[in-house]
Amino acid sequence: MPERGFTSITISRQLYHEIEQRARKEDKKVASFASQLMETMLYVEATFSNSTPLFKLISMSSSEVIVRDNKIDRIVGVKAKATDGGKVKFYCEMDDNTDYCPHTAFAAALPQVRNAIRR
Repeated sequence: MPERGFTSITISRQLYHEIEQRARKEDKKVASFASQLMETMLYVEATFSNSTPLFKLISMSSSEVIVRDNKIDRIVGVKAKATDGGKVKFYCEMDDNTDYCPHTAFAAALPQVRNAIRR
C-alpha cells in the first residue's frame, strides 16, 4: 500500500535497489527519495529543454560511441574496451585516448550505452 499522498509505479528491480540504497544513505524513505529524484529530473528537463545540449549522441556500435561536441563543433569518437575484471572503460580519441574526459563521461552516462553494456 502506498504512503499517504503517493501512488505506485512499476520500475525494474535493479533500479529500485539502486534508489533504495541511495535513500538509505540519505536516511529517507524510498518513496519520498524517488519522488525528489523525479521532481529534480523533470525540473532540469523543463528548464534546459530549449537550450542546445553540449553533447549529443550521434551513433553507437558494440565498440564505439560517436558524440557531437557542440562547444567545439566537432564529432568525437569514444572507444569502449573491456578490462580484465569484465568492466568497460571508455577512451576518447580526441583527448589523447584518455579514459576520463567530458566525452567519456557523457558516453558512459547514456542509458542506451549502459543497457548495451549489460547485455
